[in-house]
Amino acid sequence: MTIFFNNIKRIFRKKVNLLVMFVVPIAFIIIISMLSNSSSSSLTIGIVDNDNTKLTTILETSLKGQGTIKFIKQDKINDELINQNIDTAIVIPKGFTKEVLDGKNVDMLQMYGIKEASNNDSSINYYVNSFVEAARNISIAAKGDSTKFYQGIKDYQKGNFSAAVKLSNGKKQSVDNATSSLGYLIMGILYLSTMATTMIIKDKEQGVYDRIFSSGINSRSYMFQSILSFVAINLIQTGIILIIMKNFIGTDLGPSVLNVFVVLAVFGVVSVALGVAICSWAKDLRQANALVALVSTPLLMLGGCFWPKEIMGSTLQKISNFVPTNWALDGVNKVLNGSSLMDISKDLGIMLLFIVLFFAISAVKKVQKA
Repeated sequence: MTIFFNNIKRIFRKKVNLLVMFVVPIAFIIIISMLSNSSSSSLTIGIVDNDNTKLTTILETSLKGQGTIKFIKQDKINDELINQNIDTAIVIPKGFTKEVLDGKNVDMLQMYGIKEASNNDSSINYYVNSFVEAARNISIAAKGDSTKFYQGIKDYQKGNFSAAVKLSNGKKQSVDNATSSLGYLIMGILYLSTMATTMIIKDKEQGVYDRIFSSGINSRSYMFQSILSFVAINLIQTGIILIIMKNFIGTDLGPSVLNVFVVLAVFGVVSVALGVAICSWAKDLRQANALVALVSTPLLMLGGCFWPKEIMGSTLQKISNFVPTNWALDGVNKVLNGSSLMDISKDLGIMLLFIVLFFAISAVKKVQKA
């Protein structure tokens, strides 16, 4: 495994690789996180709690993640809204908790907001409805056992009760922010992989290729170890950035960070396969670097890594179905929304087809050269 470890050392030795691998993606992720936090922290939610139970306290606590909580009197709601002291108001009526514990269809909460001002009231409305519906489903499963009910609520808050989750606009914004952040991680993976594979051409131009073969290592072993080293670098990059996003930046990575990692790992192999295909067809290092930039940037744009695909025209959206970045980001988005790996088998399957396609293209070129 001499080639494998030597390649990893060479990749980590270059500052530009470290820049593409960690600095650029993390910088964009932090910017997105800061913009998201500043947006959510400006929201003020007025609450009138006429029930005052453990459940309503949990609801109020969970709403703190959506903005600033302000307890007000019911007869002051209009004044608070008109004077812009609050963005939206929630009235929790007496008997609300009992209705939830009885497993009834709860439609008792009253929401107030100024429609012309913003859609924040709609966002909180969806968030509250999601919580209430989840609580009702938990109460049905608990069958009147309050201990099991509140344990279920605790699990729901941790993200483990994914079957009961219905995304609100607020939650959707959180997922959208995470998807945007991971779009820049995909950018880092693609650029690093395609740049790293140019080491193969560099070895040929500098005579390293011939010296390796004279030492007894055949071409198959060289290519296998090289590809394996590029994939290993991707796994290291993805793992470290996901840990930073989860534990230091506080990005919501959904119920399973492992599933996110798997999707990005598969895309990492796609990127390596693409890089190998480019190097197989490039005549020299300069042409390979030009092809990397020429191919990678449009793939990222069409895949929605820089902006939501919805802002592109219908023709471009149809074209995006033929690029691997689209399926990587689509898979990531579904996993963030609670889908399992089985649920995104189509996305994973299509990325695997891209892997086969790119390696086949490089193999065809080798046969032609032979």
